[in-house]
Amino acid sequence: MSPTHEQMNSSTSPTDLPTTNCNDLITQEFLQNALKMEANGGSAPEIVSYLATPGSKPGDNYASIIYSVDINLSDGTKRHLLIKCYPNHPSRQELTNKMNLFFKECEVYSKWMPELRRMQKEVFGLDKEDAVKLPYAKFVHGECIDFQSEEGDARKSGPISSLDNYIIMEDLRKTHGFRMTSRLEPLDFDHMKLVISALARVHSVSWAYRNHVEENITQKFPCLVTNMPDEEVAIFSNVVRSNLEQAKGIYDKEFGPKNAYTAVADKFSGMIDRISSLFTGSGTAEGFEKLMRVKTSDKFGRDAENPATGKPLEVILLDLQKPLEACVVNDLQNLIYLCTTLEFRRKYLDDLLQLYHDTFNGVCEKLRTPTLPGFCMDSLRFRYHRAKFFGYYMAMMGIPIILKEEVANMEDMGDDKNLTDAFTEICSGAGTNNTVKERLIEVTREMMEDGIF
Repeated sequence: MSPTHEQMNSSTSPTDLPTTNCNDLITQEFLQNALKMEANGGSAPEIVSYLATPGSKPGDNYASIIYSVDINLSDGTKRHLLIKCYPNHPSRQELTNKMNLFFKECEVYSKWMPELRRMQKEVFGLDKEDAVKLPYAKFVHGECIDFQSEEGDARKSGPISSLDNYIIMEDLRKTHGFRMTSRLEPLDFDHMKLVISALARVHSVSWAYRNHVEENITQKFPCLVTNMPDEEVAIFSNVVRSNLEQAKGIYDKEFGPKNAYTAVADKFSGMIDRISSLFTGSGTAEGFEKLMRVKTSDKFGRDAENPATGKPLEVILLDLQKPLEACVVNDLQNLIYLCTTLEFRRKYLDDLLQLYHDTFNGVCEKLRTPTLPGFCMDSLRFRYHRAKFFGYYMAMMGIPIILKEEVANMEDMGDDKNLTDAFTEICSGAGTNNTVKERLIEVTREMMEDGIF
């Protein structure tokens, strides 16, 4: 991603979809109520006019619909918001319901993050300027159904509209010059340093909370428990199996029959169910103490250019629908194997692990918190290496999806189509996509060279 400042025209949609239906769905009354709730008893200026447009392109997200809204207010100011809404397609609804994705994300924004900020202020006496900055967008308001409650379970049998589950955030693209990283391009070293540092801050502040406020954070914040049903884990496992078969076809064509790459894919296929347990919280990467992890394959990168260096200044982590208290190396594996190439990892991995280590311990020192038990560079390298099975799983599942050049809108697929078939279709054609082919070959080569298989 180039670190150039990009002015976005609020009347231009990131897709070719018409904006009429957006304005019909996102009403002025709905937006005014959200601003009123944000004010929390204070006064909220009246909306003079607004424009709602599609807020993302197909392929940028799979479990939601995004709208971008530009608002002119009676006090002469403007607001730029993103609204993340419940999908309309039956299979997508079923997945989000069973995994409780919207409710969990809303709870993370509305309860968990404010609690981490409160801790820094009340326990450590840090004001806003001195507090450890958490790399998240400003939360405005949200209302979501808890499908794991008795009332929420009853709602599954009736109609549910897009705005029965929604989260409203500040649109960082128009307020602070951010833009979405291109899913088709690997992250460069400057961006990776920012993301690694952001993850270390999230993990270390969470660790401080466990030490100073509440050790059993999942009891106080149930949103940090995954509770992913086995049938939903099976969707991801089946996608990995399908992608492994594609990969084997690529390896056989490139290296001939009975090659070492295909042998690795065959061996790994027998491990899929065990590795899938990491998504349920029933398994760990056998690493450090459990901490909250966040899905990091979707990010904003700060586009405001540093005049002296031309480098990015900041990243914001998005898409927090699958929060989980788990080993910190899970997040590192997820990020590094989905967002970098083998050449990059060979050159910079140790530097990035060192940065994570130093940032984590620096926050612990600031928050007067002992670091993780046994946490040193040698143990971090060892446990990262031991968790590469998880990184391989994420690469095999995610690379064909992320690097798909053209993705159809999942809201347009037939109502009878299930998500396993939909994702399998998205991943198809890996052998004709040179970038996907190269990434699948090199990640398997790395596993062989590093003695994982």
